[in-house]
Amino acid sequence: MFLLIQLITTGGTIASLPDEKGDVSATLTGETLLKHLGIKENIHINSAVTIGSYAFNYSTLYEVALHVMDALKKPDISSVVITHGTDTMEETAFYLSLVTGESSKPIILTGAQLDPSYSYTDGPKNLQEAIIAAKSLALKNFGPLIVFGGFIYPARDVTKIDTHLLQGFDAPNTGAIGRIDLDEVIIHSTPEKLEPRFNPVIPTPVALIRLGVGMTGDELKRMVETYEGVVIEGFGRGNAHPTILPVVDKLVQRKVPVLITSRCLRGSVKPIYGKGGGKDLEKVGALFAGNLSGIKARILLGVMLANNLSLDEMKQTIYLLTKPYTN
Repeated sequence: MFLLIQLITTGGTIASLPDEKGDVSATLTGETLLKHLGIKENIHINSAVTIGSYAFNYSTLYEVALHVMDALKKPDISSVVITHGTDTMEETAFYLSLVTGESSKPIILTGAQLDPSYSYTDGPKNLQEAIIAAKSLALKNFGPLIVFGGFIYPARDVTKIDTHLLQGFDAPNTGAIGRIDLDEVIIHSTPEKLEPRFNPVIPTPVALIRLGVGMTGDELKRMVETYEGVVIEGFGRGNAHPTILPVVDKLVQRKVPVLITSRCLRGSVKPIYGKGGGKDLEKVGALFAGNLSGIKARILLGVMLANNLSLDEMKQTIYLLTKPYTN
């Protein structure tokens, strides 16, 4: 049987062009994108959405996931490549890692920092290298990956690190798991397999609060009062101003789960400090999310809430997702 790559296009800079006013927006469908970039692979094309990834919402994530899962079920599809805006690509990759099931087929996301109107756009190279990765047997069973700037990154750990430079992504805690060298895929390490998997759902909205010096409990209370779940990017190891503690306590008592992450780029949160610090937050029931970033903890909590997990089930899930980083 002749196997095909399923290309799912979602817009983003890689599919954007400036209009007569110079405003750049996503306009290229899948067929037009391949033609414009000069890609001549034998690929099945599905134009899922055509928008900038900054315009994505939870429903968009769910829609893209359904397209991916449908492709994975088809016996003539060997792998999936998704073109995506760089602004929220890491969140889509992580969401897909939670809900797309146990398929061994490679799922590769890529995009561009410069739109195709630039003669030196990075889109064609990134897409061609994503296709090379999608064909590689070495990347089976790795779950969703981002291929960008010649490197291969795991969905759990990758983040956008630069607003415009062509090397726009990195995985601060783990680094790239591999790279593309011309037509060769070189693997340096194997990413941790994410367990458990969830039913595909539209995530429940969750507050994401990044603490800053002087931010008090009163401010936190005003910002989170309508949410069913809260993620706090705390200081350092997962600490907060002492006035935050009673607000977290009341949230937990109301059955509103609170996840603690760090605003630091690297390292894991760990409940160590008292007097309002992480140790006290843990005592009132806040959950600590290892080195999972705030934006990914928000996706995870939203998916868990939408799947009606109990607090104990949430604790177990967070443990399974973060235990490689808390030893």
